[in-house]
Amino acid sequence: MKRYLLPIAVLLVPLMLKSQFTGKYSITGITDSLLRNANAVMREDYMKFKINSTDNAMMEVHEVVTVLNESGADYLRFSKYSDKFQTLDDAEIRVYNAFGKELNKYNKRDMQNFGYGDGLVEDGKMTFFQVTAASYPVTVEYTYMVKFKGLLDYPDNYITSPDVSKEHFLYEVEVPSDLGLRYKMVNTDLKPAVSRNDKTTIYKWETQNLVAQKKENNSGPAERYFARIALSPNKFKIAGYEGDMTTWKNFGQFFYTLIGKDNTLSEKGQLLIRDMVKNAADDNEKARIVYSYLQHNMRYVSVQLGIGGWKPFQADFVQEKKYGYCKALSNYMQAALSAAGIKSYYAIVNAHGNAVPAWDDFATNIFNHVILCIPHQKDSTWLECTSATADFGVLGDFTENRKALLVTENGGVLVSTPRSRASENKFTCNSVIKLEEDGSGKVSSVMNSSGEFRQEQLYFLAQHSSDDQLKYLVRDMKWKHPEQFAIKTGDKYQHDFTSSLTMTYEQLYAFKTGSKMFLPSRLYAFFDENIIDNKERKQDYFFDYPYQKKDTASFELPQGFSPESLPQEKTITKPFGQYSCKYSWDENARKVTVFSSLEINQHQVNAADYLQLMNFKKEVDSDLNQKLVVKKD
Repeated sequence: MKRYLLPIAVLLVPLMLKSQFTGKYSITGITDSLLRNANAVMREDYMKFKINSTDNAMMEVHEVVTVLNESGADYLRFSKYSDKFQTLDDAEIRVYNAFGKELNKYNKRDMQNFGYGDGLVEDGKMTFFQVTAASYPVTVEYTYMVKFKGLLDYPDNYITSPDVSKEHFLYEVEVPSDLGLRYKMVNTDLKPAVSRNDKTTIYKWETQNLVAQKKENNSGPAERYFARIALSPNKFKIAGYEGDMTTWKNFGQFFYTLIGKDNTLSEKGQLLIRDMVKNAADDNEKARIVYSYLQHNMRYVSVQLGIGGWKPFQADFVQEKKYGYCKALSNYMQAALSAAGIKSYYAIVNAHGNAVPAWDDFATNIFNHVILCIPHQKDSTWLECTSATADFGVLGDFTENRKALLVTENGGVLVSTPRSRASENKFTCNSVIKLEEDGSGKVSSVMNSSGEFRQEQLYFLAQHSSDDQLKYLVRDMKWKHPEQFAIKTGDKYQHDFTSSLTMTYEQLYAFKTGSKMFLPSRLYAFFDENIIDNKERKQDYFFDYPYQKKDTASFELPQGFSPESLPQEKTITKPFGQYSCKYSWDENARKVTVFSSLEINQHQVNAADYLQLMNFKKEVDSDLNQKLVVKKD
């Protein structure tokens, strides 16, 4: 996000408005403290969630937000999903200028409607409207209602959000007293006012004048730091299925019932799998064979709404159609493994990099993805069933380092998924740089990658055009831009993915003086992490994943050239990682070789240790930026 700098014109607004219209939502009504560091000011943030029964509820929302600059433009977009179980009943949008004068009014019929789910979601639809801002500030008022005809979870509500201040926040929840309500206050000690009558209990969380807070770079999702109210039902009902969410065990039992016999293949499908694994030496090899079959034959499609968001397609459907979403593919894999005599568990997890894990003490529907777990006596094998290229038994940063709910015949069991390990994410690059007398040259490089590096390079180098490959190399890996390049990629199903690069450069040196050329010691960014100066860091720093990197660059010098001097060997060691670099000169081969190594062994660095991380980055960059000085004898 860009830092918000209030324009001089806005600061002068109070002086300009004496003779102009000023409405209820004029920017002059916002205190300076709420404008500071904000991209938007939420003037009114009101939500009422009224629960009528286990499968019937309504939600009323009234939001008024003053968008101060383009960085707050997300608040100019209105989008709501509907399906068989939740429907946008009514909606109205009003737009005001900086002085609070109403400019436009839109109703639900003015909004765009799109089908959603490619026909796989019953009544799947998205209602969308984009408010156009001729200038900033602009204020938008949203009023809408959503009706629920099936409940699997209750809506959480964010009290604070990055770069947004709030004048008034009110969340009201009304629930039948016999159903009850469970809630968890996250990153706040705000308490609700609770009132009761004969039939219902009403909870009200209210606060005001909340100043904008910033989310620091690489700190993980906002949920880790910003205040919110998490809600969870005791009893619920959706699509005729009833459930209990008071414990993880009970919630897992709901999913076990929901899946039912859908995770069993027909006799024909079972015979196919048994024939496939008949020559396997053990269960591990059987599982690898079945997983490979899944990756080579099934494709992923996304379905996230309706009961399809939670109840998988039948295993035979996936076998026949050769596609499915995460629930369906994991369910199919479980059925196929069962046919091979291998027990596995459907596992529900909160996915995406550095996502907040589920709470041990608060059962709630925090999940958005499904993976598979094969239990062993001492350990488990975890499978990501939506990826056509993931290594067997490796989840990756999408679902590592968090909690998953195993769906067992005895109910749900909350367990930890594997932690990221640096040794699983390796990148090595070996380059031969043939330097010519005029400073031009040819580079031949071989890159080998495993784990998350492999997934990234598979995507950009094995599945894209030559132009996109070059963009990735220059923009993302920050290779020095070549005049010509060619690339050859290896087998995408191998554990290590290999790419061979050939590049030509008209100028390899950074600069030269007289007979000396100053060469970069490597031609791409070896330690490209966004570790910025911040001595007062408040939030933890997250790497995408721990990793190991090694680089060997051999500079073949032209006849009559030699290194003037070689930089000193360098080693830097910290609790979260280490770096080393050394140089060698082979006079007979006329070759300077630079060996570099970097390991980040922690996924998360605490805010208290950020100063060490910042200094580590500076020391490593200082060494990486040293030039190799060669001269003509």
